[in-house]
Amino acid sequence: MHHYRYKAINDSGKYVTGKLSAENPAELSTLLRATQLELISFKEEKSAGSGLFGASITPKELITIFVHLEQLEKTGVSIADSIHDLIESADSQQVKNIMSEVEESIKNGSFFSESLGKRPDVFNPIHVGLIAMGEKTGNLSSAFNSIIEDIKWSMDIKRKTKKATTGPMFGLGLMFLIMGIMTSVVVPKVTGFLAAQDIKLPVTTTSLIAFSDFVKGYWHVLLITPPILWISFRILAHSSEEMAVMLDNFKLKVPIIGAIMIKIDAAKFCQLFSMTFKSGLGVLECLDASSGAIKNRAIKKSIITVKQQISDGQSLSKSIGATGYFPSLVVRMFKVGEESGNMESALQNIKFFYDREINDSIDKLVSMIQPTITMVMGGMIAWITIAVFGPIYSTFSKMK
Repeated sequence: MHHYRYKAINDSGKYVTGKLSAENPAELSTLLRATQLELISFKEEKSAGSGLFGASITPKELITIFVHLEQLEKTGVSIADSIHDLIESADSQQVKNIMSEVEESIKNGSFFSESLGKRPDVFNPIHVGLIAMGEKTGNLSSAFNSIIEDIKWSMDIKRKTKKATTGPMFGLGLMFLIMGIMTSVVVPKVTGFLAAQDIKLPVTTTSLIAFSDFVKGYWHVLLITPPILWISFRILAHSSEEMAVMLDNFKLKVPIIGAIMIKIDAAKFCQLFSMTFKSGLGVLECLDASSGAIKNRAIKKSIITVKQQISDGQSLSKSIGATGYFPSLVVRMFKVGEESGNMESALQNIKFFYDREINDSIDKLVSMIQPTITMVMGGMIAWITIAVFGPIYSTFSKMK
């Protein structure tokens, strides 16, 4: 499969440019003609990584694709006709291009799931697996519905994660910026006057002067230290799997933020386990699929251990509880699902639990940031006030 950057013209005479994958230029022209475009010129991309096409299809566009396919599947329309209808009705040219590739692949004899699997940069392999299972069972609409719900849930989790990290980081950055300006610009001008006077300065003033001199003298060190540490941790994480697990486990022990990270990854695991289990996969296959969505390698390693313990005959709930990453309520719900044989209902309760827990934890974190910044800034201002006006007031009080 080659990747081309093309220039084409549509029915109204407007020029259109874009990127498309095809086996050869002839197929490129055929794919474009299927979307009412006539090829004018093209250039083959020398290297095409996942970022080349992945960013062009947004989660909302993916939802639109699968909603369209789900609705037509329910009405009995064949998947080939559904794809063709989607190509004709889609507003996004990239959606037209991607689905034209899928349509051409199906015409060449591939299954729908296999055609989607050729574009892992666009379609999640887990979603492709669900569609493959739906093709075997004849229940594609259920697979489409599960994928739609998963994409929506993932978007919500990403939004919550961004809220949990962006706000606090911006607040802390602003706080350090203000403190840096005060200690390196404002404080030296004020304390310089006091240092020039022939008076004994209290500890608060001398410590403020020393702190200000340190910031002025080593501001470049303070500025480059965080990125250097971040790069160092990245290098260590890539040096060995054991070091990566150790660092990821350290992240989970950071107060408040670590607990949120555990809940988000555990929620992803439970969501994907529920989705794959509902599709008819076995427990071990569900564990494989679910662990693939977890980025934290400490939790991922614990899931591999869970899989081994289940293979040895241990129960799912007991194995998950032994990891230490799942709350007792979640472990209990897994146990209820095993004992009752109604795992789907138990997993839905887990999803509700995690959605509420993550929301509460993030709201708690965000609500703590503003008071913390206010307290630190208030303490800094109080320190400067006491250090500056204390000696001045003491001098005035000695005057007769």
